[in-house]
Amino acid sequence: MSPIIRVDVSWVLQIQPAISPLNLPIADWGALGFMADRHMFEREHGVPYYEEPAVRAATFLHTALLLRPFTDYNLVIGWACTSQYMHVSGQPLQAKDDDLYELAQAVRAQEADPRAVAQCLEAWRTG
Repeated sequence: MSPIIRVDVSWVLQIQPAISPLNLPIADWGALGFMADRHMFEREHGVPYYEEPAVRAATFLHTALLLRPFTDYNLVIGWACTSQYMHVSGQPLQAKDDDLYELAQAVRAQEADPRAVAQCLEAWRTG
């Protein structure tokens, strides 16, 4: 199992202005908190539910698309967080725009769960 990289809301808020408008309002602070914390969920103390980096990273995109913590740009911000998390985990990604949009549509239609998103991330790994 890879070491778990833990991030928080401030990490998401550092990524957000780099890829979307600086004054983009938060639509739901609770959803933003969940987006940041979900990757750290533990089955029991010290036992992570999401063991692999791709599954932990998938939670950012999945949560951003379903809960829409920002008033706009949720796909862009969710993808940036997912991509950055994988990069920091030593597993950089390269996805084609059409493949990412297709995945986003599946998530929004609730046809793709975090594990399905993670499978796509694994396929898009460059390293």
